[in-house]
Amino acid sequence: MYSALLSLLLLLFFAVAFSIQNSEPIILNFFAWTFHGSRAVMLLSALGLGVSLTLLASLPSYIKKSRLIAKQQKTIAALERSVAELTNPPSNT
Repeated sequence: MYSALLSLLLLLFFAVAFSIQNSEPIILNFFAWTFHGSRAVMLLSALGLGVSLTLLASLPSYIKKSRLIAKQQKTIAALERSVAELTNPPSNT
């Protein structure tokens, strides 16, 4: 609990220090678009866009793995039922 709070406060400190040290205004040209803003906002926006694109690119692999895990869990459950039936045959009385 305390380590998570300490980590959050440390991250917040570095974010504020980064913003203060990189507050000068810049102009960013990208093809026909022009963006005006502080350097910190532009850098953090680029970081956020990079993280978002990385998550989006890894989404198909995550979905494929989760489907495979679900299929294997169904197979395991069916095999466990088969083993249970073979080790405990029904008694005819």
